[in-house]
Amino acid sequence: MVDDPLVVLRDLSQPEGTERTGNLVSASLDWAELEVADGGAPISRGTLVEFQTSQTIYLGHVESGETLEKNQRLRIRVDHWLALRDVSSIQKLWSQEQSD
Repeated sequence: MVDDPLVVLRDLSQPEGTERTGNLVSASLDWAELEVADGGAPISRGTLVEFQTSQTIYLGHVESGETLEKNQRLRIRVDHWLALRDVSSIQKLWSQEQSD
């Protein structure tokens, strides 16, 4: 699975779901590794997260994490993913149905 390296990450256990930035190190249909380099609080194992690249939205939970200087590397078990082009197609279909 090829995707852009820049990601926006949200910790879904936080009420506001503050957005954080990072880089996608690697990804497959089931797993992703991210490096979060914004200096924020560490994200703990088991935390539900959402992250988005320019092409895909992923939902999953943190399986493990390690701190490397100011960065945190996360291994995320991907439970669901959706290509943004598919979201766009669905939105167009819904818009057409609502206008009929």
